[in-house]
Amino acid sequence: MNEQIDFKKAGFPSRESYEFPNIVNIEVYRGKCFCNCVHCPVGITPPADRNERFGEESIDVGLYKKIVSEISQHPHSTVRIHSVGEPLIWKDIVEALKFTKDSGVYSWIFTCAATKDVKLLEDICDNTSIVEVSVNSTDSQNYIDTKGIDAFDMVSDNIKHMHEYIKDKKLSTRLIASRVESEDILKDQGFIMYWNSSGLLDDVFVRSHHTYNAIIDELPSEKTAHKHEPCLVHWARFNINTRGDAAVCFNEFFKKELDESLIYGNLKEHTIQEIWHGPKLTALRRAELSGDYSNIPFSKNLPCIDCYSCQPLFGNKQTSEHQIKNPGGAQNDN
Repeated sequence: MNEQIDFKKAGFPSRESYEFPNIVNIEVYRGKCFCNCVHCPVGITPPADRNERFGEESIDVGLYKKIVSEISQHPHSTVRIHSVGEPLIWKDIVEALKFTKDSGVYSWIFTCAATKDVKLLEDICDNTSIVEVSVNSTDSQNYIDTKGIDAFDMVSDNIKHMHEYIKDKKLSTRLIASRVESEDILKDQGFIMYWNSSGLLDDVFVRSHHTYNAIIDELPSEKTAHKHEPCLVHWARFNINTRGDAAVCFNEFFKKELDESLIYGNLKEHTIQEIWHGPKLTALRRAELSGDYSNIPFSKNLPCIDCYSCQPLFGNKQTSEHQIKNPGGAQNDN
């Protein structure tokens, strides 16, 4: 039996993803955010309570650079800058992105862009491969309803400024915008039509609604018959928090405490590749494929078993890899 058959039988979509994850999600900052989004655990937490709920901390820039240096050895892999809060608040964001770019690593930042610091946005465009703005709306009222602050005009102006800056400097940066799925299909479709017609963006899409592993209520339409499927995350993504912990699911970082049993290892002590092929993640992949979780040491608290909004490993559902490998034209992304 050759390697081609082996990695496919193990569930990996490609030889590259078998060797190393397609996307490494790094939580660079946690605690504060400019917005109060109704679809985000940080957003639904009153600002005065966020410090107690999430703490406020950021990843050590030295650890970040160690992680990126390993990723740089795998040209197919992308670093995605995430935050349990707003990553633009991280004081080392520009230094980190410059290092990522200089290391030849493809990068993606997810931001609300609700800032008056235009120079910061320009620095982000200069040093990031994909800038995703979670503008979520087409008008001020819907922005207030879903993002919780009156900043639609400011964010719209920032999108226009970034578009013009990228164009004037002839940057290869992709500027994209997203919305979180709602119960109003017409509003979701209208979001895509509105921002596509603006001519300011390389792509516009609607992200699937997520409960963040039971932190947020399901949408009414989600409260139907559920069927769990093997999740793409375990075969293509890697999730690291501000402390260097690699965990089962990025959504676990939104909880007040990260369950130690759901940690694969720590990047201060191990490499991504060691953990990627380590016993805990290998056992979880086998359980996901077989449906039998009884032989893995952390099955009692594993969120995957009852997760019905995962990114399916099999099938043709469009995923974030689309933005990296086949840019343009997406309407749904995960």
